[in-house]
Amino acid sequence: MAMWERELEVAVHAAREAGRAALAYFERDPKVEWKADRSPVSEADFAADRAIVAVLRAAFPEDAILTEESGATAGGSGRRWIVDPVDGTRPFLRGIPDWSNLIALEAAGDIVVGVLHLPAHDELYAAARGLGATRNGVRTRVAETVDLARSVITLGQLPNALRGLGAAGFARLVGAVGLARAYGDARGPALVLSGHVDACFEHDVSLWDIAPFPVLFEEAGATYTDFDGVRRWPTRSGFAANPSLHAQLLATMRGEGTPRGNTEADSVR
Repeated sequence: MAMWERELEVAVHAAREAGRAALAYFERDPKVEWKADRSPVSEADFAADRAIVAVLRAAFPEDAILTEESGATAGGSGRRWIVDPVDGTRPFLRGIPDWSNLIALEAAGDIVVGVLHLPAHDELYAAARGLGATRNGVRTRVAETVDLARSVITLGQLPNALRGLGAAGFARLVGAVGLARAYGDARGPALVLSGHVDACFEHDVSLWDIAPFPVLFEEAGATYTDFDGVRRWPTRSGFAANPSLHAQLLATMRGEGTPRGNTEADSVR
């Protein structure tokens, strides 16, 4: 068995179990509590959390686990699972299907396994170092678009993007691309992983909101960095695109001369 293959299989199983647990409450008016930061948490979040932790703990009892809902559990292996049981609780509670289960494994200071599961869309993206990225079990790659003016991007939560880019950078970026949207939560990254959207941006989010993305995007052929163009982990901000488009987007954000892509090779999706 290849390195990280078993961990990936377990993470996929955990995500599917979480999806089933959460779907039992979707569009069924679950009980809701409000956290100190004024964000909602429902019984679906807790059910998904229990499902994921049970699977991970049974398979890897020595690993640490950090989840949004049940906090941190220590482990002696030097590895840590980072989990958002239901990313996008607000959409979930509104009956919007763009919520997800996010699971990542951190080892030796980096993310080595990542899963993004959109149960209401029946889509599951999974990746591990050296094993590539898949969508519902089939290899997937990010789009090869290289013409900035034809690219489609998603900016995540707009107030966060505006803070991260600054007003001038935001205006430059939106003005330079072909189409800018704000697909919420993990739906935007999923659209990039599937090749439908060319680039996604997330700024100032929690660790569990972003943990699977380094390995998912890199195994799908993207460059993934923070808004300064630095590849680092841990991080709370990141943006992904194929290497050529990433360089152009970064230059645009900085107000530098934009590298030109090879428009003849452009594969607009």
